Amino acid sequence: MTRLLVADDSETVLLMLQRRLEMEGYDVVTATDGLEALERLREAGAQEPDVILLDAMMPNMSGTEVLEELRKQGSKIPVLMISAHLDAQEPDRMRSLGASDCIPKPFEWEDLIGKIEELTAD
Repeated sequence: MTRLLVADDSETVLLMLQRRLEMEGYDVVTATDGLEALERLREAGAQEPDVILLDAMMPNMSGTEVLEELRKQGSKIPVLMISAHLDAQEPDRMRSLGASDCIPKPFEWEDLIGKIEELTAD
């Protein structure tokens, strides 16, 4: 079963994502901010996620800061950045930081699942 770590500061979005992804057959671990996302990764140990979904803007530690920290630590886990403020240059900037891909909020469910499937197919 594909394991996902989903981090978003909106409880509504986080709960919706968790429920829908679990209905699709994914094992989902959640975090409400960047610091909690890093803690969940430390707790995971050998059971690290196959893909991380990160909201770009979160309190305490943003998704981009989490991404930078992961890459600094040498993590190769694919990261899908989710952003409500995705302009034309943002995907390139996120990829330069080590993101595997980006998706704008609000997103179409099929687009999100397609991106996750692409990232887990490699």
